[in-house]
Amino acid sequence: MFWKNGTEAAIGRPGSIAARLTFWYALLSIALIASVGSVLYWVLADRLQQENDRLLAGKIAEVRAVLKLHPNDYAALREEVQHEADTLPGIYIRVLNAQEDIVADSPTPSAIFDSGETFANAPHAIDEHGRDWFSSDGKKYRLMSGKFQEDALFTVHTAMSLSKEAQLLAAYRGSVLLSVVIALAIAIAGGYLIARREMQPASRLAAIVDELGAGQLHRRVGDEAWPLELRPLATNFDRLLSRLENSFARISRFSADIAHELRTPLHILRGEAEIALSRDRSNEDYRACIESSMDEYDRLSHMVDALLFLARTEQPAAQIDKKWLGVEQEIGAVCAFYQAMADEQGITLIAHGTGKVLADSGLLRRALGNLVANALRHTPSGERVVIEAKTLRNNAAEITVSDTGCGIAPEDLPRVLERFYRVDGARARQGQGSGLGLAIVQSIMHLHGGTVSIQSELDRGTDVTLTFPAAAGTA
Repeated sequence: MFWKNGTEAAIGRPGSIAARLTFWYALLSIALIASVGSVLYWVLADRLQQENDRLLAGKIAEVRAVLKLHPNDYAALREEVQHEADTLPGIYIRVLNAQEDIVADSPTPSAIFDSGETFANAPHAIDEHGRDWFSSDGKKYRLMSGKFQEDALFTVHTAMSLSKEAQLLAAYRGSVLLSVVIALAIAIAGGYLIARREMQPASRLAAIVDELGAGQLHRRVGDEAWPLELRPLATNFDRLLSRLENSFARISRFSADIAHELRTPLHILRGEAEIALSRDRSNEDYRACIESSMDEYDRLSHMVDALLFLARTEQPAAQIDKKWLGVEQEIGAVCAFYQAMADEQGITLIAHGTGKVLADSGLLRRALGNLVANALRHTPSGERVVIEAKTLRNNAAEITVSDTGCGIAPEDLPRVLERFYRVDGARARQGQGSGLGLAIVQSIMHLHGGTVSIQSELDRGTDVTLTFPAAAGTA
């Protein structure tokens, strides 16, 4: 959260991916350049220090060589020390004998050698490193001491001014800082241009999406050559377009079906009313007209109820009251309700099977009732309708409604669950329904997380199976 807020505050445009990429690109560039510059600075400072130590150790070695070559010839030693001072300004040498008397001395700032504390902690072996020392006026020196035994014991103190090195390192630090500033400017400008250029496909995709409307749902965006990162988005968007296209087509077809279904009873009602009003009629004629109208009203009422039910079941927040139900009792209640219709048509209604199912009792009975009513409507007299329940090995529950009627043609099977779809009129036995019964059954099974499957053969009968999920198969 801290990094997110800090990034948004820094770039000022929390919604811009290009600005975010530019910010992180510039930050990474600065970090890399600063890291490399710091490493190079440390290497340079360490290398200068090593060179200084080698130079001071070399001066101590030269003093020892002079004493070895000219024993007790302190004049030659002083001449050599003076020569070193003249040749290398900033190098200071003092040679002491065993009694700590000065044998040779270069022109030296008094602040270096006059203090007894200056060389108190300096290394006394030539192969050791020197140490840094700051004078009272803030100047920096590199110190090194060496002791050796020739004819007598001698101590050599050396010092080197680090002013030039300090200037060099200061100039290098300035160069690194300038490089960071220049790199920052280049990274921001170049990074933003690159980011904007690489984000153009996303802008193009957004423009294509903005152009789409209800009339362009057939268009697909995944066919274009999108960058690898945008391909999943384009593919998923095409799937969304496909689903929307199917939904729009289904809604359009559904609207047309509703208009068609409502037009027929309305025409009938209007025609009967016009005939009844065309001339004076007897009470019996008016009564027959009203009774005929009542049938159409009843059909319209059932259709509206079915449509409202389907609309409610398709709501995402639709909930049902599931309870553990005895399958035998639910099937028995449905059979008892339709037994009179079966007897009237001369059809045998059979029910068997036991078990339990987790379902809404009212919805389960409505689904079974629609299937039984549909089976009775398309089964000839003298045949039978069977309702069978069983529990599968995976604890899923199945309820199958079978009839020995006229069956369904293979070309009609894929569409019988669609709303308002009705097969050939030859299957109708006592008038056609609204074509919503099987659609309601499918919606009820979707609410329960189950499925509907239909198997049928012409002139052999139809089996409709309701399958409930495995979790609902055990109590």
